[in-house]
Amino acid sequence: MLSVNKLDKMTIFRAKKAVKAFSEIFDVTTKTLDSFKFKSEENLVEGIVKYSEVGGVKKTQDDYPWMAMVNELSEDINLKFSSTNKTPSAVVGIKITKQPSNDVLFFLLTFGMHTSRFINNDKLVNDFGIKVAMNICDPENLRKVNTMTHSSVSTLTDRQASKGASLDIFDINDEKEFFRSIAGTTHTNYDFIKSFSGRNSIQVNFNKKAFVDNDDLINILLKLDTAYELRSYKKSFPTYGRLDFVSDNDQIKVLDNILFDKLKLNKLDSIHLSSSVIESDDHAFYSYEDIQDSSVKHDDLNIYELLKAHPKFNVKSSITTIKNWKIYSASDAGEYSSMRAYDCINFETVIKGETFILTGGVWRSVSTDFKTQIDDYIKNKVNDNQETYLPNDVSIHCIVKGEDRYKEEVYNSHVAKNYNDIFLFDKSKIKIADQKLYEICDLFHSDKSFIHVKVFKSGTSSLSHLFLQSRFYIDAFIKEEATRNSMRDFVNNNTNDENKNKNKKTFLTLIPKDRKDVHASSYSIILCILTFDKKKNIDSLPFMVRYELAKTHKYLLEERGIELSCAIRLVKK
Repeated sequence: MLSVNKLDKMTIFRAKKAVKAFSEIFDVTTKTLDSFKFKSEENLVEGIVKYSEVGGVKKTQDDYPWMAMVNELSEDINLKFSSTNKTPSAVVGIKITKQPSNDVLFFLLTFGMHTSRFINNDKLVNDFGIKVAMNICDPENLRKVNTMTHSSVSTLTDRQASKGASLDIFDINDEKEFFRSIAGTTHTNYDFIKSFSGRNSIQVNFNKKAFVDNDDLINILLKLDTAYELRSYKKSFPTYGRLDFVSDNDQIKVLDNILFDKLKLNKLDSIHLSSSVIESDDHAFYSYEDIQDSSVKHDDLNIYELLKAHPKFNVKSSITTIKNWKIYSASDAGEYSSMRAYDCINFETVIKGETFILTGGVWRSVSTDFKTQIDDYIKNKVNDNQETYLPNDVSIHCIVKGEDRYKEEVYNSHVAKNYNDIFLFDKSKIKIADQKLYEICDLFHSDKSFIHVKVFKSGTSSLSHLFLQSRFYIDAFIKEEATRNSMRDFVNNNTNDENKNKNKKTFLTLIPKDRKDVHASSYSIILCILTFDKKKNIDSLPFMVRYELAKTHKYLLEERGIELSCAIRLVKK
């Protein structure tokens, strides 16, 4: 037993419950390592120690350019240096068999530098440190917060306070940012810890007066294990875990295998494709083979067509097969690009009541509470638009290069022809951000509604950028004089048949030149979703679509004072 211990800090990992032996969590052989056993308050404790000395590289004056420079100042200067520096490091594995339950827990304690090379991270609980940290922290005395924003480009952000502060001070955007680690001080129930930093492991700095012997060490591990299981973090960190990244490799493997089985068995009802990048309005077509070698072109991404373009699965096929597939994109200007097919797959599945979503090549877990919150928001706040000027039962069939197509522009044309209060802006190429690449909307109503129309097709996600576009375009209309002038030019000069008999002055008065005359809250946005499915409604849209709908509605209402509504319309082939 240790009589006195001046240990000041320790880094702690916890193994997954499936681990049965030390050999699974060490990346070195464990048979020859030093071992120990003892009892702590009836609990059985076993352990092993991997010790090493790291460093040891000899350095001389030749390793320091500044010394060479000083020596060259004069022949009388000849600085010499020689040092061989080593430092100790260790990984301690601890197995606790709790009595009388016989439940088994494995922990790893690391000390010193360069210990990661001895550890098998795949067998460790990836969120142990951050969950423990959130449950033991004093939420008013956080020192550092690290987050990730995931979009077309992932960004990492570190925020550090000069002194302990509440989470509000760190200004986290909880709609976009996901917690990766936090550091701070604990509340009174964990006063043996001076400070901590938690991510996949938790590093604890002990109070100077903390007495640590063998029993205390085991008690600390058990207390932190209990802290991991608590749900009190949801009060201080309500957004954590509601739509979070799945980073556990074992869990990702299970989810990927479910996806692969669905694709292999052609069970595609819950799978669709969407571009992993935002396509400009001059996008021409997609191909599932190298564009240089293929004459097959697709207007939309479709999971059924993707599978047709590849040989049938065989016994050697796996999710890796899917991850090696490419999707190619071409613009009207003849520019080509490619993306991973896996990054374009959108898939939702439920395991033991928990919903998981694959989007943008990343798996996320959706908490039940958060799913209910989104559904309630849409039910109570997003208006189901029933305006008759957006009719049902319109055929959207057209012929493109001798082939049958079903396009929203056919619907837009029908609406604009039949309603004088609506101006057709489809394919308008309005100037936004100094580029004439975008539509401001598909239809513009004299009641000051911007109407965006998309077809919801099985196996595709043509809605994927609908929400982003609606926010981007309305912001441009409000802020940019060039955008409004470009719209005015289009109204004045457009010769489309659909717009010929329209009262242009009426629409021009709704598009002011000066920013001071733009009253944002007097405008509205309608997202018109066309479907061939009689049963389709807002509630049956994929969760990520409903999530983006709720998020867009909240942004427009709170930041712009603009009301957004959703109109689902049944169309015909």
